[in-house]
Amino acid sequence: MSSDFTASAASARALMQADATWLNPAQRQRDLAEASRSVADVLVIGAGVTGAGAALDAAARGLSVVLVDAGDIAVGTSSRSGKTFHGGLRYLEQLNFKLVAHAIEERDLMVKILCPHIARPESFLYPLTRAWWERPYVGAGVLLYDLFGMKGGAVPRQRHFGRAALKRHIPSIDEQRVVGGVQFHDALMDDARHTLAVVRTAAGRGAKVITRAPVAEFIKDGERVAGVVVQDRLTGERHRLAARAVVSATGIWADEIQQRAGANTFKVQPAKGVHILLRPEALQSDTGILARATDSVIIARRWYGYWLVGTTDTPWNGDKSQPVAEAADVDYLLDNLNAYLERKVSRADVLGTFAGLRPLLKSVGATDSTSALLRDHAVIDGPPGLTTVVGGKYTTYRRMAADAVDAAVKPLGVSTPSSTAALPLVGATNWSAVRDSAGDLARHFDMRAADAGRLLQRHGDRVRDLMALAESAPALRATLPGAPQYLVAELVHAVVAEGALSLTDVMTRRTHLSIELADGGLALAPFVAECIAPYLGWSTDETRRQIAAYGELIVAEREALNRSGAAPQAVAPVPVAEPL
Repeated sequence: MSSDFTASAASARALMQADATWLNPAQRQRDLAEASRSVADVLVIGAGVTGAGAALDAAARGLSVVLVDAGDIAVGTSSRSGKTFHGGLRYLEQLNFKLVAHAIEERDLMVKILCPHIARPESFLYPLTRAWWERPYVGAGVLLYDLFGMKGGAVPRQRHFGRAALKRHIPSIDEQRVVGGVQFHDALMDDARHTLAVVRTAAGRGAKVITRAPVAEFIKDGERVAGVVVQDRLTGERHRLAARAVVSATGIWADEIQQRAGANTFKVQPAKGVHILLRPEALQSDTGILARATDSVIIARRWYGYWLVGTTDTPWNGDKSQPVAEAADVDYLLDNLNAYLERKVSRADVLGTFAGLRPLLKSVGATDSTSALLRDHAVIDGPPGLTTVVGGKYTTYRRMAADAVDAAVKPLGVSTPSSTAALPLVGATNWSAVRDSAGDLARHFDMRAADAGRLLQRHGDRVRDLMALAESAPALRATLPGAPQYLVAELVHAVVAEGALSLTDVMTRRTHLSIELADGGLALAPFVAECIAPYLGWSTDETRRQIAAYGELIVAEREALNRSGAAPQAVAPVPVAEPL
């Protein structure tokens, strides 16, 4: 088998320089060398969605940009969210109309212009359990939600159902508890792949992208931050990256980064949000469900043929680099979902779990109950030369990024406005030409039509790159054994075009095999490692180390699920915190 992949690796390496949006070891080495001998206009720390958005925003203004991250693209919260572009229906109850209006505008931009291949409208039903007052109350809120989205027109408007009609749409529902429902729409997406598309679009605009490069120290010009020193995790070498302005988009690490730079004006309290992925047959429903939970809401959404259910909201004081779902988290989600179901969901229906950390922001010295900054996100200056952006919603990342870049470049005399509202992401430029080609793709790759449709959702018009790779070696045309929703070519594409540098990168973020397969992908991992090893130059020993490291990750996550703990209790509501 390895010879099949080795034969095509040489030709794939030749392609690694063919497209400015392709991220791979050769690109990383070039970008690190060039960034080390020049002064960037803007250096962004953090390749989550906000940092990726800031890099793209600055590059689109014609500025020279460097984007660095200690790990992989979207390695943290940006690959562990609720995977939905949404306005935040529950924020209407908090009277945060501005946040909802902005978020709905951004949602509609994603669906119509920025990434229509990744973002697609999806219906949700709010089950009503009180006969006389709840329908007008919820209906009024959803009507306002619709009114905010009238300009964009990207998703359908609300519909109302009685008990019988609701049961037809959700056969699993407990009709003894519900009296009807209100349907509304938001947009589902793949957060890891969306963040990747933002980074690749920035690279296409000239941004230098350097992952696996944690900040070791800050470069100072007097009191002013003038860049960073990063340590290359692949070689151990240190590199000085000078910059006229530095933006920190580091989420739960934002306070630590600011302190290391010489200021201390806010604190971040991580709060854990857990999601579970259920088997397709776990719920009988043709729509998602949003319902009241013990302390907030429970949301079940159809996602790539599965059911994604979340979320919890609990303080986290453990390892910030590896939050885990525990037994109490899963039980909480199942119990709150089952409260509305006649056909109950059990642990046996859970394929995988993931946990992310949202940053709860508070000023230094404030008490826990009064410390929230009452904004959807915060842009914080200090020390001079460093701008921090923190908080907010995934959906509004583009606005957050624009605000951060505005603040960072103002001292430099740059007045060029943001232009990213009209800038399609990688995969979206020619989407209209390929969006209806699932049938042709299914025949070309001998895969199911539904899987071909999801292939298009992952790659958009860049599915042409997969076809070109598949032409380079017959072995790449096949679907994965035991996971026919993916092509072998996607594994290769992950390392030659999408910046994956490890087996874990491929299994958890370029694909979602780690949560889609009941065993966490352990049985398939050696096959995946063998596919990508020639392109990353791995020796036999390194390939084994990659398999072992991935196995340790999955085992640790599964062991955490068997740990008991206190039932999740909500942290104090904080408007800057978005449910993951």
